[in-house]
Amino acid sequence: MNSQPNLDGTVVPHVKVGTPKFVEADQEIPYHVSDKVVVEGGMVASKRMNTLENLEQHAPDLAFELPDGKPVVRLGLILTLYFKRGYTNDTKKNVLACFRRFYEEYQSQLKCLVYGRHQKLTSANFEKAQQAISKSGGNEEFSLFLGSAADETEADEYSLSAMNSFEIHGDKLRSYIKLVMPWSILKETDGLSRFQAWAVYLCDQVNAEHGYGGLSSILPYDYHGYIPTEYQLAQQYFGLEVDSMPHASSIELLDTVKGVNWLTVLGESFVELLGGESSLRQAFSGRGDVEIVPYSTGLIIRAGEYPELGKIENGLPSSYVAVNKIVKQIRIPNPDQLHPYSPYGDGFEEESTARWYARFDQDNGKTKTPARLEAGQPCSVAGYWFSPAQSASRRYFSQGEILPSFSGSNWGDTLWYWSGEE
Repeated sequence: MNSQPNLDGTVVPHVKVGTPKFVEADQEIPYHVSDKVVVEGGMVASKRMNTLENLEQHAPDLAFELPDGKPVVRLGLILTLYFKRGYTNDTKKNVLACFRRFYEEYQSQLKCLVYGRHQKLTSANFEKAQQAISKSGGNEEFSLFLGSAADETEADEYSLSAMNSFEIHGDKLRSYIKLVMPWSILKETDGLSRFQAWAVYLCDQVNAEHGYGGLSSILPYDYHGYIPTEYQLAQQYFGLEVDSMPHASSIELLDTVKGVNWLTVLGESFVELLGGESSLRQAFSGRGDVEIVPYSTGLIIRAGEYPELGKIENGLPSSYVAVNKIVKQIRIPNPDQLHPYSPYGDGFEEESTARWYARFDQDNGKTKTPARLEAGQPCSVAGYWFSPAQSASRRYFSQGEILPSFSGSNWGDTLWYWSGEE
């Protein structure tokens, strides 16, 4: 994290411009969401590079440490799945098998266990948690977590977590399981195939009803102080999944899905709502960047060989937009806000949540995004514009109105970006 790309793509010393290396829980990173970006005519210059090279270039900008060197926000690769009947013995058995496989495969990386309380991971307390859950009744909820962080204030590189539902609630609640791995495994020779194998395995084990996978900001187990950081980064990178609270969605994602990302998981019922597997394959038959991977009770749609960050000025990842065009009809129409109130800074509220869910929507590719403008230039298109040089800068400009400059900003030059007509 020694240097950081500026908004114009140049790399400058980290201490002079951009997001600071050391971020306190309540520190603000200034920028605002863009609610309509359309890619047309191919990729912009900064996306012509290999996707992994692009990811490696920008990854340091999404990792933050405290002054003592403790990592508190990491860029990770996630898979979150929602499923029914988490209260049954068979499902619990399958979930515990997932944890055992994860424990055996990544034991050298894992340090903590959360079952009832946060504790150091040992083989003894791992077995104790497994036995307790296997003996639990249908109306006994469990929450289990394995992670690589030393304590609950550090962001994990590796983790597996799950929470089940009560039998008394039947299908009115969903259970979930979430896998976290470092994004850098994608650089390994077999990293992509290993992650995809884990995705298929977990989908099979829990009979996944729906889910998603891709790049995401990984916060500490005690995540509340870093909600503002997740909020701010998600507005700068379209591809980042906001997923610090997967448990909250288990209440509302019943007959709908959250949306799309690099991996979009659809169980049989949702596949049928979209016209069946053959219809989905036909819909993407003309695209070489969308792959459909089956699992025992559904399909995983992969948008692109590798996940994309979708940096705001680069436009929307076209493969994500293509998948979203098909899947958005089953997306939750009126979601609860992604974040609760945070005393540490801004988080997602109702309006910004709605914009985030609709970030891959576009009007059939007919709308072009106005080019960014420098301060001192006349506004090219009437509407809302924002500048990362100052927080809460989003405002309406009339066509021809001169865009102002903000002095003393650690972003350097004031650049203005289109943020929609309303």
